[in-house]
Amino acid sequence: MNKHPASGRKAPAPIPKLLSIGQHNCLGSWDVFLSLFKSLQEAATYPSLVLLQEPPVGKAHLPFFNHFKTFFPPVRKPRVAAYVHMSFLSSYSVLPRFKGVDNVLALDVSSQEPLCGTNFHSFRLINAYSTNTRDHRVHSLSPETLIPALDVPLLVVGDLNIHNLLSDPLRTFSPREIGSLTAYFEKAAEAGFALLNPPREYTRFPLVGKARPLVIDLSFANPLLLPMVKGWDVSLPSTGSDHVPITISLTPPTWTPVPRRPQ
Repeated sequence: MNKHPASGRKAPAPIPKLLSIGQHNCLGSWDVFLSLFKSLQEAATYPSLVLLQEPPVGKAHLPFFNHFKTFFPPVRKPRVAAYVHMSFLSSYSVLPRFKGVDNVLALDVSSQEPLCGTNFHSFRLINAYSTNTRDHRVHSLSPETLIPALDVPLLVVGDLNIHNLLSDPLRTFSPREIGSLTAYFEKAAEAGFALLNPPREYTRFPLVGKARPLVIDLSFANPLLLPMVKGWDVSLPSTGSDHVPITISLTPPTWTPVPRRPQ
């Protein structure tokens, strides 16, 4: 039986109208990693990108998962990683950007077609794992690194260990916490970023001891990306980590043409 001749130019894959992004701290555990991806496979909307903090690393290698390409800082033990589905890579190009550290990874995502119903052909994702000292005086990543001012849509996610009344309005903060961590939310406010976390939606539940739940896994969107955000939720089941898996959905904003004025 004759087959249709192959076209000289492959038609581009359709641009997804809904982009699902997973976010989770794996505690360096392979069991948590496998539990997370099993949950994602069973979810209603399979994520195109999975952004991990504290991924499992063995002999300088991260775990492989079918149909995903892995990006991570070129160090022996990266603290962050991104798993990008191969079907997503058929529509988008993904360029990783490294800052010479093990705890932050940026991905520039671009396409020949406008993205998510906007006039932009690219957007940036920043995945970070930022830690602080016991007295909260020093943070491993500065506000300028975590929340840069860009002229493209930007989503910042990660285990940021930043406390604030916006995310946890009933928490009592010490003067040291207020003095060192408020700068991050002030920087976000100056650049017009929005916090996607709903107030008091806890993202970490300590496995032992009597410590109270925390809101430290945060997601920020700059003004150019915010109209694309459809949802932020923690509906996936527990993976065995003391952090909850987070799902962020991006969708094209509603666009209504402006009526033409009569001449």
